[in-house]
Amino acid sequence: MDHETLLRESLCARLDAERDITVVGCVGSSDKAIEIINQSNPQVVILDADRPEGVMESFLRLREAAADARFLVLSSHEHPALLQKLLTLGINGYLMKSVTVMELITAIRAVVERDGRVVLSVARTSIEMLGHPADGAGLSRREREIMQRIAEGLSNGQIARRLSISEGTVKRHVHRIFVKLGAVSRIDAVNKYSVASARLNVQEPAS
Repeated sequence: MDHETLLRESLCARLDAERDITVVGCVGSSDKAIEIINQSNPQVVILDADRPEGVMESFLRLREAAADARFLVLSSHEHPALLQKLLTLGINGYLMKSVTVMELITAIRAVVERDGRVVLSVARTSIEMLGHPADGAGLSRREREIMQRIAEGLSNGQIARRLSISEGTVKRHVHRIFVKLGAVSRIDAVNKYSVASARLNVQEPAS
């Protein structure tokens, strides 16, 4: 059993211990979640967003399978751009994994009992950044190097070997790049970086 599986199953067991909450599934993939949704028609679906690259696709697939369900997103990272897009698509809550179990339980009850209620547990700065993603001009030299390798289609492991740094360091840089660009995928990051770079290279016409 890996670390993520242990945490997921421990959380599910804790939630299932509540008298008014019944956990119908505790899985680590969208395909398995859809199978359970089709069998059980749950009121609430909790989605892990630690890897922003695949969150949008997973959410859209799950929402199609469970159109009437409430969706809560859990993440270890602040990600204003992802939060904004998910709110636009209709999630009911976005909570950091630093919340307590009781805070999560309260959020579950709130979105079930109050139609249209949205629960957020993120830093004030993330809320203030909604609608105002960075334009890409703030990338550091190392982040620009990594961004160029991403544009070449290299994986994190390949980038690490190319730049002689650890893969963990690359992952941390990639996360910061996503936040600064307001990107939710590698393709999105490449597109937004290209637009930002073009803006920086535009010169005023001669008078």
